[in-house]
Amino acid sequence: MTGLDPILIGATVVLAFAAIGVTAVLSPERRPAFVYAQLVMMVGIYIGFSLAALDAAEIITRSDWSSLLFQSLIALAFLTGGLGVLATDRPWLLGALILAHGGVDLIHLTMDGGVIPHWYAYACVVFDAIAGTAYVWMLGKPAPTDS
Repeated sequence: MTGLDPILIGATVVLAFAAIGVTAVLSPERRPAFVYAQLVMMVGIYIGFSLAALDAAEIITRSDWSSLLFQSLIALAFLTGGLGVLATDRPWLLGALILAHGGVDLIHLTMDGGVIPHWYAYACVVFDAIAGTAYVWMLGKPAPTDS
């Protein structure tokens, strides 16, 4: 399967705009937490793929453990960075972290993903590009004041 499957692209675009829509209807104070939750989910899925490679009925290889460690370290970096952003007055950086996660997805496309389906990394690149760009814009706008 090539990464240019129209159904995959369409479904990914619809999912990205749905996530953007849900974020847009939230109050400006709640948006950063919702975007952070999406980031947690994104990195957690890759850890899940690495855990799926650990089959107790078969021999677990060193590369399986290395993959799990690598994905866990990447997740830790994104989660720590995201928590740091939540503590600042620059929530738009959460959108930048999602765009950076798209960069990690591009790296997954160039590597043999093992149990990570090739189509999944491609869909994530598309989702992260659309949603990350929207979140940088949406979270970068000043909150409306009550006057």
